[in-house]
Amino acid sequence: MARNEVLFEVSSMFRALLKQFSQEWNKRGYMLSLPQYKMLYLLNKEGPQKVSQLAMALGNTPAAVTGLADKLFAEGHIQRERAESDRRVVYVSITEKGRHMLDEVKETQEEIFQTFFDKLPDEDIHHLKRIFSQLLANMDDKP
Repeated sequence: MARNEVLFEVSSMFRALLKQFSQEWNKRGYMLSLPQYKMLYLLNKEGPQKVSQLAMALGNTPAAVTGLADKLFAEGHIQRERAESDRRVVYVSITEKGRHMLDEVKETQEEIFQTFFDKLPDEDIHHLKRIFSQLLANMDDKP
C-alpha cells in the first residue's frame, strides 16, 4: 500500500477514534463538555492563564475559549481576574467548585480511558504519546 494511502487510513482512523471518544463522553451525560473539561483540567494543572494561553494550549481560537470560559464562569467553575499591571489583561483560574466538578468527572473519565486503552500494553501507549508529541512538534515548527 502506498504511503499516502496508509496516511489517509491513519488520519481517518484517528478521526473515527476522536468521534467515538466524544460520543462515549456525551453518552455518560457529564455536566461538562469535553472542551470545558480540558479547560478546567489545564487551569487546575497550570494555574491561572490568559485566554490567549488557554487558546494555544487547547488548540482553539481565543473567541472559542472565551465562549467556553463564559459558560464555566456562569456555573461558578472559573473566575476572572484583571492583572494589576495591565487592566486589559484578564486571567482565568479554576474555583473550588470547578475543582470539585473536575474530581467528579475524572473518576468516570477513567472508565472511558479503560474502554479505549485497556487492551494496549503500556509500551504501545508510550509510543502513541511519543508519536503524537512528534506530530504536534512538527506542526509547531511549520513556517
